[in-house]
Amino acid sequence: MRTRNLTLAVSGLLVAALTAGCGGALPSSSNGQADATYAQIAKLPKDQQRAKAKELAKQEGNILSLYTSMTADIATPIANAFEKATGIHVSVFRGNSETVLQRTMQEEGAKRPGADAVETNFLEMTALSDNGFLVDYNGSALDKVEPTGKFAHWTASRLNIFQPAWNTSLIKPGMEPTSWEDLALPKYKGKITLEVSDSDWFENVTKYWLSHGKTQAQVDALWKAIVANSKVAKGHTTMMQFLTAGQTPMEAMNYTYITDRAAEKGAPVAHLPANKKSTVPAFGRPNGVGMIKGAQHPAAAWLFYDWLLTDGQKVLVDQGLTPSTKVPGDKSLDGITLVPFDVKGLSEKNGNWDKKYDELLRGVATVGK
Repeated sequence: MRTRNLTLAVSGLLVAALTAGCGGALPSSSNGQADATYAQIAKLPKDQQRAKAKELAKQEGNILSLYTSMTADIATPIANAFEKATGIHVSVFRGNSETVLQRTMQEEGAKRPGADAVETNFLEMTALSDNGFLVDYNGSALDKVEPTGKFAHWTASRLNIFQPAWNTSLIKPGMEPTSWEDLALPKYKGKITLEVSDSDWFENVTKYWLSHGKTQAQVDALWKAIVANSKVAKGHTTMMQFLTAGQTPMEAMNYTYITDRAAEKGAPVAHLPANKKSTVPAFGRPNGVGMIKGAQHPAAAWLFYDWLLTDGQKVLVDQGLTPSTKVPGDKSLDGITLVPFDVKGLSEKNGNWDKKYDELLRGVATVGK
């Protein structure tokens, strides 16, 4: 996930908003009707909030505008399930996380919000929160979310799990990596693919090593050896296509749900060894949901937020994703040991890790070239 481009995009959009605003203040998209709707729901006892939101959503026309970075094959079932559960028609704008942020920021700056709710990566959700574009949700669904999944003005809805992945026809049982350090082994020379924008993975592995006793010199040596074993590619879905086709033997990291979905379709790929228990520490990066300030359909936004953290969690599981709450039948974390993901560090020092990762990959050949 590229964070430097996000920093530049947000900075540019804020400058534009400030220039257009009066007295140098950042324009607000808040409107009285949206504020009143959110407040009317929030002040009710929690067991009455959903019924009131349904009543108000009907008055709004039972319409929801959702901006999301979910891939289309996931966003469509989510939208359909929500519509079936609530009767609310969902209009989906889908793009990568940076595009979702840029469009939302531009519309908020112009006081013409197009989204009612947003579901995307943690860094973009943090940017929207920090700039005052999200509204607090206080429904009972929050009780189901672990404290690590609760953030200022947004909540984790799912996790993307970082793990190595390999082609089982090319990496035989017993040859798969058993630690992040293994990626530096000489036996993997020329076999590994790195994603060019995975600076958040790079940051988390680096900090994990340092916090577990390695010196900076040892960490630097490991990364140098890993890069020497690797080529690069852009995009996790593209990487999986290469892996599935046998064009590459191993990915240093991909999201486990992408690997699992490919395997379910018959691809010879895996992120767990033959015994189905990984010893590679797994990082769970949160993706979250938020309600937009000044939304045209605030009650529908509230209902989507509430649904995604309750009944929608089962739908996420059905799509092979890792929910942010405990869901019966969820097996996405079987055989995996999660370690903390550094949301705070990446949010506060946005861009530094991009630069370091770019420098690390400088001159590395691209897959297929």
